[in-house]
Amino acid sequence: MKKYEYKVINATTIGFWKPKLETNVVTEEMNKLGQDGWELVSVMDTSVGYGQTNEILLFFKREARF
Repeated sequence: MKKYEYKVINATTIGFWKPKLETNVVTEEMNKLGQDGWELVSVMDTSVGYGQTNEILLFFKREARF
């Protein structure tokens, strides 16, 4: 039976009135994880009210190496 390990990355938005996500930084981090065998399996945003996102959680998994 396969065993997996998991990792959660927190991508925080920048700015108060119009929060933005630095997508180039997130993309770079995701590419590094992908090269190390991690696969993105889910994404969840955390709402701070009125539909505004404060941070985005990215969930990764890979086959366990232990």
